[in-house]
Amino acid sequence: MVRRHSGGDMLHRHSCISVGVVLLATAAATPAAAAEPGPTFLQILWRGAELPGAVIVLMSIVAVAIILDHFIAIRGGKLVPAAEVEAARELIESRRFKECIAQLQTRDSLFSATLLAALREGRLGYDGMVQTAEDTAAARMSRMQRRAEYLHVLGNLGPLMGLLGTVLGMIRAFAKMQETQGAYKTEDLAGGISLALVNTFLGLLLAVVALGFFGVCRNRIETMTNLALSTAIDLLDHFRSPSGLPGATLGKPPRVEPDAVPRSGILTPDKPAAATPKSGATTAPAVARDAAGGMQIGGSAAPSPIHQP
Repeated sequence: MVRRHSGGDMLHRHSCISVGVVLLATAAATPAAAAEPGPTFLQILWRGAELPGAVIVLMSIVAVAIILDHFIAIRGGKLVPAAEVEAARELIESRRFKECIAQLQTRDSLFSATLLAALREGRLGYDGMVQTAEDTAAARMSRMQRRAEYLHVLGNLGPLMGLLGTVLGMIRAFAKMQETQGAYKTEDLAGGISLALVNTFLGLLLAVVALGFFGVCRNRIETMTNLALSTAIDLLDHFRSPSGLPGATLGKPPRVEPDAVPRSGILTPDKPAAATPKSGATTAPAVARDAAGGMQIGGSAAPSPIHQP
C-alpha cells in the first residue's frame, strides 16, 4: 500500500513539473511574439510597388516639383510688383515716356512686359495700345499655362500606370494558381494581389494630387494675368482724351475728328450749303479750311466772277 501511494505521488509530481515547464515556455514565447512588430504601411507599399509603382513614384516627384515651382514663380509680388507699377505711373504722368520704356526694358515681370509692348505701339493710339497689351498678356498667360499642363498629363497617366500594375498583379496571382493546380495557399496569391492593390492606390493618389493642383494653378495664372492687364490698362488711360475721343499718341495732343463736335456754320461733304441767288447773280460760299481740325467753314457769300456784269 505504501509503495503504490508513493508511486502515485511521483507521477503527480512529474505531471505538475511538465505543466509548469509548458506554461513557462509559453509565457516566455508570448512576449517575444508580441514584441515583433508587423510591417508598416510604407513597407507594404515598398514591397508591393515593384516596377510600375517605381514609375508612379518618379512621376509623383516631378508633379511635386512642378507644383512648388508654380507657387514660387506665380505670385502677385513677382508678376505685378507694386514698386514697378508706381515707378511707371510716375514716369507716365510726368510724360517721360522714353525713360519709362527704358526702365521697363530692364524688368521681366508680366506687368512690365505688357505695358512695354503697349507703349511701343503708341503710334496706333489708345485703342491700338490696349489691343497690344491684351495680346501680350494672352501670350504670356499661354506660356505659363503650358508649364502647368504637365500636371494634367501626369494626373492622367497616374491611373493608367496603376492599372498596369493591377494587371501584372492579377497575372501573377492566376499564374500561381495554375502552377499549384488549384492546391494553392493564401500566401501564394498574396504577392500578386498586393502588387495589384498597391499600384492602384499609388496611381489614384497621383491623379488626385496632380489634377487638383492643376485646377488651382490654372486659376492662379488667370487671376495674375488679369491683374497685370488691368493695371497696365489703368496706366494707359492717360492717353485717352477727356472727351472720350481717341487719345493722343506719345508726345502728341489728342486728335479731334471733323464730325465729332457740331458747330454752327460747319459744312460737311454730305450736306453742302445751298447757294442763295442775290440780285440775279449766283453766289458760292467762301470755303476756308480750319488748320486745327481740317473742317470746312462757310463764310460770307460773294458774287461769282462768272456772272459779273
